[in-house]
Amino acid sequence: MEWLQNISLPQSLEHIELLSYLLVISLFIFISYISVIFWGTGLSVFFKSSEKRSDDDKYKRIAKDIIELVTINKSIAIVLGIVPLITLILIFAQLFQSAEITNLIDLTASLILLSIAMVFIYIYKNSLADLKKPRLVFGITGFIIMFFALWLFVAGMTVAVFHGHWQPEGLFSDLFSSLVIIRFLYFVVASLAVTGGAVLFGIFSPFAKKPIDDSDYNEFVKSRMLTVTFAATILLPLIMFVNLFIIPDTYLSGAIFAYIIIGLFLLFLAYHFLYMIFVKFSSKFTALLFFSLLLMLLTVIINDKIIISNTTKVQSAILAVEYDKLLAELKGEDVAVELNGEEIYKIRCASCHKFDIKLVGPPHNEVVPKYFGKEELLLAFIKNPSRIDETYPSMPNPGLKPDEAKAVTDYVLEQVKKNVEK
Repeated sequence: MEWLQNISLPQSLEHIELLSYLLVISLFIFISYISVIFWGTGLSVFFKSSEKRSDDDKYKRIAKDIIELVTINKSIAIVLGIVPLITLILIFAQLFQSAEITNLIDLTASLILLSIAMVFIYIYKNSLADLKKPRLVFGITGFIIMFFALWLFVAGMTVAVFHGHWQPEGLFSDLFSSLVIIRFLYFVVASLAVTGGAVLFGIFSPFAKKPIDDSDYNEFVKSRMLTVTFAATILLPLIMFVNLFIIPDTYLSGAIFAYIIIGLFLLFLAYHFLYMIFVKFSSKFTALLFFSLLLMLLTVIINDKIIISNTTKVQSAILAVEYDKLLAELKGEDVAVELNGEEIYKIRCASCHKFDIKLVGPPHNEVVPKYFGKEELLLAFIKNPSRIDETYPSMPNPGLKPDEAKAVTDYVLEQVKKNVEK
């Protein structure tokens, strides 16, 4: 997908910040909608297949009601499903245009499979309108294709979130990496919870197109969807903590923990609303349940956005430098713009190094002075590190480009000189 990166233009830091907010909006629209489509199809297919075993018309009715509720119409599928994913691809093409590893292949493959899945799902939906010829196989096929489309989507997002700490080896091997599997499991469970809330709200909402006056059917839908929603929400806290555990320490911050706490609080509210629906059913509680789960999903997306912003700081600094150079050339100015070595150091080096104390590596104030006047040796070491002191582990290659390595070298030397002179 190099052509996408090649047609992307350098951006200022202000523009990149705007892209990060657009990223949150696109992710929220896409994940919220696609979660409901995915599990709505799965639940509809499950209830439709259960009809044959139970010979109960209520299964046929709920299968039809769910698929009509979640699909709405083809235009909505394009606006809320396809367009946001295309937007995400363009945003990541912009953010990772200076990076050697991107998530564009994963996301593009996801887009293709998602488009195919939508066709099968809408054929299945339309077939339920003709009760004599329901095409269950199309619903099953659409659900399976969407499963793999969303797996690829999560793999692409994992590349973005863990960029700099996890280097993908290949499209298929990455799908089975522990990071992708954990995050995909998180997505599957959270999307099932949101879908359960959406179905309860959509079917029993006072704004529903067809008010339900069948008490037996009402109780049937309520019991089935409460079970589904409760089963998903009860697993969420455990998966949330597992997901937190795999985040690199260097990316953890007060903001991330704050959003996790907010997400847990919203999940607690969802438990409360589930209980109220069970003991004292009201459409008001179905609405509160659905929106509390949606807001919880938003906290997860914002956390990913914060981490992505941290992991792309180096790329953002490079893009900003290129933008300033391009702007200066267009203005006919001769301006020398340099990379911010401090920002690159904080992202790539600070997790293992400190200036004044031993961390994974030795303190810079002790070992860097020997490179005074020998800057090229330090630069060569940063580009291609080798083991020097047996008391410390080998330094992994940070994967810096020549201008990035030079910026870090200059920053480290300058900072150590200041510390030595104190």
